[in-house]
Amino acid sequence: MVNKMYFLPTSAIFIGYFILTFGYTIKNRKTKIENHLFMNEILIALLFLIAGVLYPFIYSFHSPHLSQTLLNYLWLFTSICYLIEMGFLVMTLIYNAIISKKNPEIMAERDYSKFCEKFNNNWKDDLKSELGRKLLHLFTCFVIFFFWTLGTILNNLGILSQWGLDNYSFSFWLIITIGYGFVIMFQIADLTRLNKFYMIPKWAKRWYMDMKQCELYTFVASTPLVLSFTPFLFAPFPIFAAVALITTGADAVACIIGKKYGKHSLKTNSEKTVEGFIAGGLTTFVIVLIVSLLYHPWMPVSIEKILLMSFIASLLFLLIDAFTKNISDNILNPILTGFGMWIIFLF
Repeated sequence: MVNKMYFLPTSAIFIGYFILTFGYTIKNRKTKIENHLFMNEILIALLFLIAGVLYPFIYSFHSPHLSQTLLNYLWLFTSICYLIEMGFLVMTLIYNAIISKKNPEIMAERDYSKFCEKFNNNWKDDLKSELGRKLLHLFTCFVIFFFWTLGTILNNLGILSQWGLDNYSFSFWLIITIGYGFVIMFQIADLTRLNKFYMIPKWAKRWYMDMKQCELYTFVASTPLVLSFTPFLFAPFPIFAAVALITTGADAVACIIGKKYGKHSLKTNSEKTVEGFIAGGLTTFVIVLIVSLLYHPWMPVSIEKILLMSFIASLLFLLIDAFTKNISDNILNPILTGFGMWIIFLF
């Protein structure tokens, strides 16, 4: 089977999201700049572009033996899933737009300013609420480790080789199909919420009640969090896994320790505490160390190099936590800690 370019629908969706996200941000640049959101949203747009451009090369990078026929089937399945998902989401939005415009009462009820008012009245910035939000992010790690473990088991049993697959190609195919599928849903919902809120269905509005206050007028953190993992699909699995755990797990530990035990403010006019800051740095070090040792066969390097990677990742996590302000740590943490580890690994 020749190259049928079955990757094209998926790449087109992400490049399309780049155009829409970039256009939305530029159109509202004055407001975005005033609220310190402009650079963050431009970076999110660029992450969509990077995902769209890199997608055709992900499955075969670690598995160059994959036949073109098999690669086409992987692309085709993922593309069909996304096209069905996009079709369902678009039909849902159109349906809500029609019933809203036909009924002025429904249209008035679905005013975004009213939703924001209700959201702010119900907002709780306590440990329980924060833990619930962090658990959603940790689900990303569950997907990654579950499918990598499944791929390892099937590979060791010799099942994947019968299909012409290996651990990397099979596991990454499932991880990407599910992970990017959530990103597609989040972004179309966010673009609609921020522009045509009356088109949002009720289930989406209930879901948005759990987001953070700082996300009311921008994109939810889950989107850049997942997209920022994309470059590290080309790194050894331990680096990819460590990046995901640092961004979700270390950040969660820093937040929980800071809220529960934090007594000393990290800096003036900041909610971050010294206790949470130290906990996040130590957790990052431990994550890189344990993941690198646990998955050592996929990154066979010396213990000295592993310790150096752990230290560099921890240092970068602390620097990001201490000095960044207007750019989401869901972008900076994976990008900087991931490339920091990757550079140490290569040299």
